[in-house]
Amino acid sequence: MTRKRLMVTGWLAMASAMLTIPWFILTVLLGEQKGVVPKAAEAAMLVAGTVLTVYLLVALLRLLHEKYAFRQADLPIDLLIKANIVSAAVSLLGLALNQLESAVGVFAIIMVIFVGVLQIAFGVRLLRLPDSLQGLHRPYCYLNIVTGFCLVLLVLLPVGMLTGAVADVMLGTIFFQAAASSE
Repeated sequence: MTRKRLMVTGWLAMASAMLTIPWFILTVLLGEQKGVVPKAAEAAMLVAGTVLTVYLLVALLRLLHEKYAFRQADLPIDLLIKANIVSAAVSLLGLALNQLESAVGVFAIIMVIFVGVLQIAFGVRLLRLPDSLQGLHRPYCYLNIVTGFCLVLLVLLPVGMLTGAVADVMLGTIFFQAAASSE
């Protein structure tokens, strides 16, 4: 990855962290609204959030491969990418078809738990990375594990969103450090 791409990705990770809470609140508020405009806004946020998440995961995968020759976290990252895409696609379908709303709600809960398990697996696998990431390695891994546990427990979902946002800040910092060391 080029220095420029690492910097852009770092800023995107920071943006993801900053948007987590506002997007969650907006999604809840829009979910209570009826009509085409609120559904379109919710769909746009869903697509944007999914694209951002997938981009960050792919970029992290590339960074791990190119800079560290590390492939032990590939499976959980690949599954996180797929789970995010499937979850977004089903949610979009639920927004488009009102009759699927309750089924999509149940599916969404199952997907949150599944993503939580994958997040835990990702954090545990990433602990095997031999580099310290300038002191961010273990904290980033542990934050991903805690985020996963919060998602799995569902009642701690708001806490998981906060720990996920902090993990995104750390991820952005990891990309900035990689950019600085690539000069």
